[in-house]
Amino acid sequence: MLARVAHALFALAHDLERAEGLARLLETGHALALESHAADGRASEAVWEPLVAVAGDPEEFHRTHLRADARSVSWAFAFDIEDPTSIAAALTRARANAMSVRDTLPTEVWEAINGAAMEPGRWPPKRVAREGVYPFCRDIRRAGHQIAGVMDHAMRRDEAWEFMCLGRFLERADFTVRMVAVRYGSASASPDGGTWTMPVGHPVADEARLLIDGVGIAPETMSRLLMLDEGSPRSVAFGMLQLERAIMRLADMGSIAPDPPALTLARAARGMLAEGAGGSWAPADVDALGERMIARLGSIAQAIADSCFLAAHDAPIGRHAQASRQAQN
Repeated sequence: MLARVAHALFALAHDLERAEGLARLLETGHALALESHAADGRASEAVWEPLVAVAGDPEEFHRTHLRADARSVSWAFAFDIEDPTSIAAALTRARANAMSVRDTLPTEVWEAINGAAMEPGRWPPKRVAREGVYPFCRDIRRAGHQIAGVMDHAMRRDEAWEFMCLGRFLERADFTVRMVAVRYGSASASPDGGTWTMPVGHPVADEARLLIDGVGIAPETMSRLLMLDEGSPRSVAFGMLQLERAIMRLADMGSIAPDPPALTLARAARGMLAEGAGGSWAPADVDALGERMIARLGSIAQAIADSCFLAAHDAPIGRHAQASRQAQN
């Protein structure tokens, strides 16, 4: 497979996962803000600043926004095409990459991606003001589910599939690590007795709420599930398993050299999780583990780029590029 094609598939899946994760996060922010407003008569800024930290780069956000609130975060997360980390920008890139490799993708997959990329355009400001952000986020999530379902049923389990798995699970693991680091610290420090009382926009969390007590979950319990549960498809541990499997499959296919550095790094990341599971799970320890995992995910993205994406512009995407520079190998 050409390096250009491999990178387009990797980036395509990464951006689709990014868009769905942001939609979940934005839904969560509005739910938390409504709860805060009901509790003390105002929506606390503490709701929105942590979400900006989960989504990416707070410093970059504050270069163009005076403060993080419902209006600014909704615009930045959803519709700001000039912000490369927004839903609209991610879906636009995904469509462009899908178009560049249309001969590699089944027609149904291309049609689903093309439809998802047009979704932000169906939400002009007047419609958002009238209907709210929830329906938009719901439509983005549904579009993501449709794409995933069509991919599952229509795509061969070949190189294209594996490169898309790399992009998808790198972004999913990174998103979950950031969410745990931010939400666990704030929940542990909260005055309500330390329960994670609101859904965090994450299927693992919603499922855990039903399995455990359905009302509030201790932050330690929730964060362990999100980080360590290998049976949950959106946990960090599951994502690392899928990354390792995809790299090994690509090596078997000859798309990556045998014993690639990315595989060594992925296995080391799983070792970090295992080590963390057996130690203290205090907020400071979880934060330190999260920082190490984010850096290691950046290293994995860089190693994949070095092995497979030969052109100079085919670098790791977004946050992974920054994290790879900070990694401690």
